[in-house]
Amino acid sequence: MPNIALIVAMRSEVPHMLRETTGTYQFGNNAVGLAVSGIGLKRARQAAQRVCGGSLGFHPELLINSGFCGAVGKGIEVGHLVVPDRLAHRDQEIDFNNRAVEIVADLLEKSEYHVGKLQTFNWPVLSGSRVPRGALAVDMESFAIAQTAAKYHIPLAIIKAVSDVVPEQAGLFSLLSLVRNLKINTRKAGGRLNVVVKKFFEDQDLFE
Repeated sequence: MPNIALIVAMRSEVPHMLRETTGTYQFGNNAVGLAVSGIGLKRARQAAQRVCGGSLGFHPELLINSGFCGAVGKGIEVGHLVVPDRLAHRDQEIDFNNRAVEIVADLLEKSEYHVGKLQTFNWPVLSGSRVPRGALAVDMESFAIAQTAAKYHIPLAIIKAVSDVVPEQAGLFSLLSLVRNLKINTRKAGGRLNVVVKKFFEDQDLFE
């Protein structure tokens, strides 16, 4: 199993097993480094560049980007997992590594997950009408991390948990509902992320 770097946007997305650590976490014989990038493309790209450059004390052989996303695809609910096979930002698109998608899907065998396009935005998405057709979910970091991983030739696995369902049209009621349920929804999404990220750390043959 390679040395792993885990990049998340917010402290609330950090897996429970890493919340009491700083720097590098030893999982068996493997080093797991954690980076909290902050929200948005610019911060995600900067964090990924630092991590790929060795800021965690090692040069990672595998990057994992996990965190929350907003669902826009039909049938996707809070707590479901999204595994992107395509990443998009504006008019740019990246076809994701098929091997990475297969590995993540295998680890999620008994979970409710969806494979498809993840659209990255520069701002929070409050209306599904603004999202290009074909996207399953939206976030604010993945595209930049994928670009950086490709630049450094480091395998990348992305797994997102749905923390909210984006309404088709933004309105006061939908915004109030989002705020009211945010804590419960993120707790549910975070629980699903904990399970799958732990599986990554425990798999001794990952990406070999």
